[in-house]
Amino acid sequence: MGSTVIELSAISSITRKINSRMPLGILLSNILDVAKELANAEGASILLSDKKTGDLIFNIVIGEKGNIIRGEKVPKGKGIAGMVAKTCQAMIVNDSQNDPHFFHEIDQKSNFKTRNVLCLPMIVIDETVGVLEIVNAINREGFDEDDLNRSLYLADQAAIAINSRQLFDELNRKIEEVTALYKISQSVAFADPNDDLLEGILSSITGALRVEKASLAIYDKKNHSLKLEASIGLPLEKGSWIAMEKSVAGHIFKTGEPLIVSDLQTDADNKFISHGSYKTGSFISIPVFYKNKTMGVLSLADRLDKGGFDTSDFQILSTIASQIAEIYQNLMNQKNMENQKKLAREIEIAAEIQKKNLPVLPAEVYGHQIAAFNRPAKEVGGDFYDYFPIDDTTYGVLVADIAGKGIPAALYMGSVRNIIRAERRSYYAPKDLFQSTNRHIYRESESGMFLTAVYMVIQTKNRNILFANSGHGNQLLFRGQTGEAISLQASGRPLGVTEDSTYEQGSVDYQPGDILLLFTDGVSEFLGGENLDIDIGEERLINIARQFLDKTPERLIKALKRYVDQYKGNKEFLDDFTIVAIKF
Repeated sequence: MGSTVIELSAISSITRKINSRMPLGILLSNILDVAKELANAEGASILLSDKKTGDLIFNIVIGEKGNIIRGEKVPKGKGIAGMVAKTCQAMIVNDSQNDPHFFHEIDQKSNFKTRNVLCLPMIVIDETVGVLEIVNAINREGFDEDDLNRSLYLADQAAIAINSRQLFDELNRKIEEVTALYKISQSVAFADPNDDLLEGILSSITGALRVEKASLAIYDKKNHSLKLEASIGLPLEKGSWIAMEKSVAGHIFKTGEPLIVSDLQTDADNKFISHGSYKTGSFISIPVFYKNKTMGVLSLADRLDKGGFDTSDFQILSTIASQIAEIYQNLMNQKNMENQKKLAREIEIAAEIQKKNLPVLPAEVYGHQIAAFNRPAKEVGGDFYDYFPIDDTTYGVLVADIAGKGIPAALYMGSVRNIIRAERRSYYAPKDLFQSTNRHIYRESESGMFLTAVYMVIQTKNRNILFANSGHGNQLLFRGQTGEAISLQASGRPLGVTEDSTYEQGSVDYQPGDILLLFTDGVSEFLGGENLDIDIGEERLINIARQFLDKTPERLIKALKRYVDQYKGNKEFLDDFTIVAIKF
C-alpha cells in the first residue's frame, strides 16, 4: 500500500508538466516527454483523431525519426493505433513486426524499426481525442502491466488537457477569424482610393493574429515572377521582385500547397528557407487562389506570443486569402477603368463582391427543386440568400436583408455572410444560430448597421421544416393539393440591434408537391403597386404562385422576372427584390 501511494505521488509529480494553458504544440511535447519517462522508452507519439474521417494523424512525435513521420495518417481502424481508437482498449504488443495489426507503412517511410508498442486511447466523455503510442522499451524485452497502469493515468490526464486546449483554440480561432474578416471589411469600406488598401489589410491581419511580419506577393504574368504588393515588418520594399527559385513564396506558388513550420530546427528540411530571417523559428505561408488558380502567396511569421502556427491559423488565413483574392482582383479592375469617375469604380467593385457572395443554388437537392431571383434596387444591394448542405438528409436555406443600400450594405453583407457561415458549423437549430450570430454581429459592428433574416432547416427524412425569423416578414408555404397559403411566423429582433436577443423557433411539416417561398420585403413592396402596400403585394404574390403549383419553381421565378421587367420602367426600384422558391 505504501509503495503504491509513493508511486502514484511520483506519477502525479511527473504529470504536472501537463497544463492545458500551454500552446498545443508545447503541451503535446510535454506529454510525450512524460510518457517516455514513465515507461522508460525510446520514443513516443500522439495521433489525434480527424473528426471528419476518423483517421489518426501523427500530430507530434518524440524520437529520432519524428520529423519524418509527423503528419502521416493511419486510416480508421488500421494498425495497432487504429484498433485502440476503435475499441477504446489499451494494448501491449511486444512483438510488433509479427503482429497482424501492425501498420508497417509508417516504419517503411521513416526507416525506423518498432520492436514493441504500448498503445493507449485518450478519451474524454466517450469521445476519442486520439491515441498515445509509446515505442521500444529500453534495456528490456518489452512493456509490462506496470507500464500500462502508469501510462493509463497519463493518457487520461493528457486527453483532458488536449481536449480543453482544442476547445480553447477553436474558440480563439473563431474569434480571430471574425475579427480579422471584420477588420478587412472595414479597411475596404472606409479606405480612400489613394490609400494603400493591401497594406491596410495586412496591418489588420497582423493586429488580429498578433504577428510581427506579414507579406503578400502576387504573380506577375508579364515578368513570370512574384511581386511584393504589400508587407509589414520586412526589410523588402513594396514592388520588390521575389525569385521563383529557392524562395518560400516561389515554392508555395509552384506547388499550390501551404507550408506550416512550428520549429525551423526540426520541421523544415528545405534549402530555400533562410533560418536567420525569423525570430521565433515559426512561420506560415499559404497560396492565394482566385477562380481555382494560384495568383499569389500570403505569409506570416514571428508571433508576438512566441508560439508556433498550427492548423487553426491555416483555416483562418485560408478564409482571409479568398477575401484578399477578390479584393485584389477588384483593385486591378479599378485601375483599368481609365475614364470613369471615382464613385463609378467603387460601385463596380462592390457589385462584383456582392455577385460573388450570392451562391449558385443547386437546381435539385434530395429530390427538391430550387430556383432563386435577386435584383438590387441600385447597382449593388443589401439582400442575399445562401444554401447550406448539412448532412445526407438535411439542408438549410437563408434569405437576408441588410438595412441600407449601395456599397456599405454590400460590404457589410460580405462580413455578415462569413459570420453566419462560420457559426452555422456549430449550431443546427435556427434559433440557436441566430442567437449566436447576433452576439458576434452586435459586438463587431461599429457602423450601426443591422439586418433581418429568415433561416430554414429542411429535414427530408421526416418532411419537416424548422425555422427562425429575425425581424423579417412572414414567409409562405403553399399546399400543392389545396392551394392553401400558410404564413410561417416566428418572432425575433433584427440581427445586430441588441446583444441579448432571443429567437422563437417554428416548425411545420410539408408534403410532396408543396412549394416554399422565401422572400424579402422588396418583393411584396414592388408587387404592392404605387403605394408599396405590403398586404396587397403579398396577396398578389400568393395569386401568382397559385398559378404555378403544378409547375417547376424555375417557371414561377421566370414569371416573376417577366413581371418585374414589364413594370420596372413605370416605377422606381426602391428596395432590393429577392426570392427563393423550393418545390418538395
